[in-house]
Amino acid sequence: MSVRLLVSLAVAVLASAYALSACRSAAPEPAADASWTYVGDGACQQCHADLAASYAQTGMGRSMSRFDPATAPERFGPGGAGPVVCATDGYCYQPFVRGDTLFQRETRPDLPGYERVEAVDYVVGSGNATRSYLMAASGGDAAHGEYLTEMPLTWYVERSIWDLSPGYRDGNARFDRPITLDCLTCHNARPAHETSQNFYTDVPLGISCERCHGPGSAHVAAFESGGEPTDTRIVNPAALPTDLQLDVCQQCHLTGETVYAPGEDATTYRPGRPLSAHRSVFATEASVEDPVRFGIASHAERMMQSACFEGSLGTDREMTCTTCHDPHTPTAQLPADHFNQTCASCHGPSAHLDACSRPDAETPTEAVTGNCVSCHMRTAGTSDIPHVSFTDHWIRRDPPPSSEATATRDDVRGQSPFQLVDLAGGGDPPSAAQADAALALATFSLYETQHPLPAYLPQIARRARRALGAGVERTDLRVVLGRALSEMDSLTAAQGVLAEAVARDPADPYAAFWLGIVESARGRHTEAADALAEAVRLAPRLTEARVRLGTALSQAGRYEEAAAAFGEAVAQDPARHADAWNGLGLARFRLGQADAALTALRRSVALDPRLPTSRVNLGAALLNSGDLDGARAQFEAALRFDPEERAALGNLGLILARQGKTAEARARFEQVLRLDPTDARARAALAEIAP
Repeated sequence: MSVRLLVSLAVAVLASAYALSACRSAAPEPAADASWTYVGDGACQQCHADLAASYAQTGMGRSMSRFDPATAPERFGPGGAGPVVCATDGYCYQPFVRGDTLFQRETRPDLPGYERVEAVDYVVGSGNATRSYLMAASGGDAAHGEYLTEMPLTWYVERSIWDLSPGYRDGNARFDRPITLDCLTCHNARPAHETSQNFYTDVPLGISCERCHGPGSAHVAAFESGGEPTDTRIVNPAALPTDLQLDVCQQCHLTGETVYAPGEDATTYRPGRPLSAHRSVFATEASVEDPVRFGIASHAERMMQSACFEGSLGTDREMTCTTCHDPHTPTAQLPADHFNQTCASCHGPSAHLDACSRPDAETPTEAVTGNCVSCHMRTAGTSDIPHVSFTDHWIRRDPPPSSEATATRDDVRGQSPFQLVDLAGGGDPPSAAQADAALALATFSLYETQHPLPAYLPQIARRARRALGAGVERTDLRVVLGRALSEMDSLTAAQGVLAEAVARDPADPYAAFWLGIVESARGRHTEAADALAEAVRLAPRLTEARVRLGTALSQAGRYEEAAAAFGEAVAQDPARHADAWNGLGLARFRLGQADAALTALRRSVALDPRLPTSRVNLGAALLNSGDLDGARAQFEAALRFDPEERAALGNLGLILARQGKTAEARARFEQVLRLDPTDARARAALAEIAP
């Protein structure tokens, strides 16, 4: 399918845009801004104090912050605690404030005494719609950076309720959901990030001036040396052509499966550049054309389907986001009739278009005193965030009725593959090979994160092979081809593709990482360890590579090296990776380090009490130390979460046999053999206690 830009229908025009700065300027030439650097909001405030102060009160200015109980909108009950909210997997959560710090507590009703408490380090969201929370883990080395993860509870402002964070109803990630660069970049200024899922060396607070105006070093230097009031060394979005103005907003207000151009990432877009030169953003065709459902960051894409937008093109009053929105002024500070007057500038009695014809109004003048937005821009719940109502920016004469929030994501469910379209398309159309590459990457992202339908995989492999065969050279495309082949159980073919990716781009840590994963799946643990060690060397903060390296080394019987790899992983990011603590405990156990093994395994169980392998390994270590009661408790707990965990059943049978409970022991061994008739240990144990 060809990549296309979806625009809209036809008819009207709205008012002129706000100037976005006190400095009137044109868009810079791309070559001229290559050396410009970012200076931070403090430099802007020196000359633009009033604008900076006003902007700081907007939703964008307050998009990320520290928790401050003096200004926090959240509500708590007696004693500073909020309600208990439970997920479908049995975990329950409660927010509470202690001193100046907000915490979230995790419990399980089926595990009396279990409690995990984590402090909130950052608040994401202005409080206009939601406030979600991040925790930071640094392994005691916060000065050099921190791993950021989302927390389970969110405060939903419109309904004044605590509930699970977006997406947590479908799958409770607990305290482990990594905050990726794409996520963080659209909630603040440019974070400093090292190659990893979620490690940052600098986390700014709030969306900065330079996200919309571009790097300010040349502009500041010009004024410090007595420059002219009109300065082209900064981007004023109001002076950009309409498509580039929209791109400034769409760098964040356009969501989908993002495919960056080679060499680009979420932080590298500069205002004044075409967004299509920086990335493609794919959405399902069904979701784009849906007259009712829309996402929380779909504003520009929905507006561009409006007759008002389409009709304005080619006039001297082309419609942009700032036709209605002043990015420097909080909406609450705008005059009450602000949006009506914007509409009336085109549709009022003296305007150049047909006047409003509201049926209950006797004159055109009276007609435009109504609420234009409530009639022509429906409010509804979004398809991706619960408990919020947003304005659908598709302006229509007769829109569907407003509706409650749903956030069911029906647009990415079902048993048929979806077709994707590029919302950021524009400029020169891509070649067929480039389109194949982008669609392969976007479709794999859709498959991996939202719609895991196996029918996508042959499509992905076919497009990727076609693009590579036509000369497109992208390491991420080779990696996606290898992963798709692996998902289809074509491990030998996957290994070949990933090995070629490593050979062609030996500096890419993800190529080495996924080669290691595939080698592990093939049972080639030495080769897996070699590839994963290279991934660690290339990306020391990619903790997942250290965890997988430890696993490969353990499977190869190299327990000393495995313990070192697992130890480094948990030292880096101690609040996650229960599997790494489990691997560390097992390696220590194999090395005869009983106390160290017990410490690590207890930590694994504390982080994830549902992980049966951790329970089994802790039980085995306790059994080895002579603590039969403690071991039995762990094996029984493992079976509560996985009734078919054979190691737990077998070890529990051994304990029961030692305690003289022969009938119960026999039942456990027989259950093991029903699950695996070839289990020789269970058969031998059963023979020993035969009547």
